[in-house]
Amino acid sequence: MSIELTKGERFNLSKETPHFSKIAIALGWQVSQTAQNWDIDASVFMLAADGRIPDEKYFVFYNNLTSPDGAVRHSGDSATGQIDGDDETVYVDLSKINSAIQEIVFVVTIHEGQEKNQSFSQVTNAFIRLYNSETLSELVRYNLNQIFSQETALEFGRLYKKNGEWRFQAVGQGYNAGLQSFVDKYYVENAVEKSSNAGEKLDDAEVVRRFSDRVDRLLREEAIEETPIPVSKEAVEQRAATPVNADTVQSQEEEKIDDSALENLEPAIAAEEFLQRYKEGERDFTGINLAGVDLSGKTLEYPISLSQANLSNANLSNANLVKVNLIGANLQGANLKSTNLQQADLIQANLSGANLTKANLNYARLIQANLSQAKLSETQLNSANLTTANLSSANLTQAILNSANLIGADLSQAKVTKVNLSYADLRGVKLNGVSLVAVNLDGANLKNVNLKVVSLIGSSLVQANLSGQNLSGLNLSGVSFYNANLSGANLTSANLCGANLSYANLEKANLKDANWVGANMANAKLAGAIMPDGTIHE
Repeated sequence: MSIELTKGERFNLSKETPHFSKIAIALGWQVSQTAQNWDIDASVFMLAADGRIPDEKYFVFYNNLTSPDGAVRHSGDSATGQIDGDDETVYVDLSKINSAIQEIVFVVTIHEGQEKNQSFSQVTNAFIRLYNSETLSELVRYNLNQIFSQETALEFGRLYKKNGEWRFQAVGQGYNAGLQSFVDKYYVENAVEKSSNAGEKLDDAEVVRRFSDRVDRLLREEAIEETPIPVSKEAVEQRAATPVNADTVQSQEEEKIDDSALENLEPAIAAEEFLQRYKEGERDFTGINLAGVDLSGKTLEYPISLSQANLSNANLSNANLVKVNLIGANLQGANLKSTNLQQADLIQANLSGANLTKANLNYARLIQANLSQAKLSETQLNSANLTTANLSSANLTQAILNSANLIGADLSQAKVTKVNLSYADLRGVKLNGVSLVAVNLDGANLKNVNLKVVSLIGSSLVQANLSGQNLSGLNLSGVSFYNANLSGANLTSANLCGANLSYANLEKANLKDANWVGANMANAKLAGAIMPDGTIHE
């Protein structure tokens, strides 16, 4: 019987299926029927102990379908993914894998996704599954249930070796970058030659072409069966700067997934050593590597700097970190549940996937912070500065953002059930795929916000600033606009049945063909407004 994994979960192949070695890893996805000129590619990176592909031939893709040891074979390019079922399959014979290979990573990229303005927001039913290639019986499956917004690349999952056993982990990590990002991450010598122009951006086709040329040249120069994997002395004797297989680095089961930004870090510092240094009076820990550290319940008194520190997957739950400097810190996947981060500096910090449930972030500075897919339910963010922060796909259920600054923030696909956004500054915020039903937007500034992509039924917009807003054709039934500023707003054909517009400023608003049956218009200001029947109110 197949086992369904969730993001981050693992399956021990060697233990659960000890009597066979031939498996298939199938990847599938569906692209919106309206999408045009799509090309999605699955690729495989076979990594040595240092977390890098040893040479070009261990990058398996549609132009290099078989690994040199014969262990991995790619089914070829399926491109569009507009049919149900498996789209591309990778066949693996565990018994043939070269002993120097310790990990196999499966990624999917949208060919020229950024150039074509395509992303995985238009892809549904994405999955990766492992099955016995001889009996065809499915072993495990991972369905990507999370919503992606701008990502053009996905790391689906990985096979890795630990204590002589092969295991599989569901990863599900999205990246807003193309194939080149994976090449840079997993190929130590940057297989695609660097341009003399350092700012040159290579598209996927050029990345593949150059890789293919190098593979062809290598295969001409030497027979595949005579090609040893050149694992460096440094990779064997030293700890890798950017380990991909976290099981070789940490004993704990939880691991960081996206470590591409952590190159050149020293080995992680243990909690005991860090706390001893803190006890001895050290307060500047800029750039320190505390990946996976357990500091739950600890108090770090102001002033203290953890700027640029690596705290990925750290346990900081219930810690007291008031006014801490975490500018540019990596807190990806960290546990910050109930942590006190009041007035903390988190400018440009990476908090993607972090658990911030019930955390106190009142007055914190989160300018340009990455909070994508973070858990922020019941989190306090009163008067926090989230200017241009990335909150896409974050869970903000019952979060309190009273008077928060969210100018230019990205809330696409975020869950905002029962969120308090009263008096928040939401100018220019992105709300694609968001439902604002029953959200408290009293006094919020919604100028230059595209509200045509959201649902506002039953929301409270008391004293909200909606001047000049385009609300034409929207269902605004039951919405409270008490004392709201709707001057110059476009409300043509809007459904305002039962809406509370008492004391609202509707001067010069366009209400032509609007349905306001049952609406409360007491003391509303209508000077110069175009009424539902087309007349202009004096």
